[in-house]
Amino acid sequence: MNVQYLSNEEGERTGVYISMKEWEDIQRKLEQLEQTDFWDELPGHVKDGIERGQKQAMTGQTKSHDEVMEKYSKYL
Repeated sequence: MNVQYLSNEEGERTGVYISMKEWEDIQRKLEQLEQTDFWDELPGHVKDGIERGQKQAMTGQTKSHDEVMEKYSKYL
């Protein structure tokens, strides 16, 4: 990709110039990303773990950062 930067009088970068083909390629890739929901791509066991964690957080079953660090610092 051939990128050219636009600058103001102070030399600060204020914009970027790319070719129309490169811009269209970027737009096409973004459209593909928007059509894919990462949640649908996750394995079931990962979704289950996330949902379990969300339920625990909603019912107050959480630990503070200090509690977690105290317990697991020996592994770091």
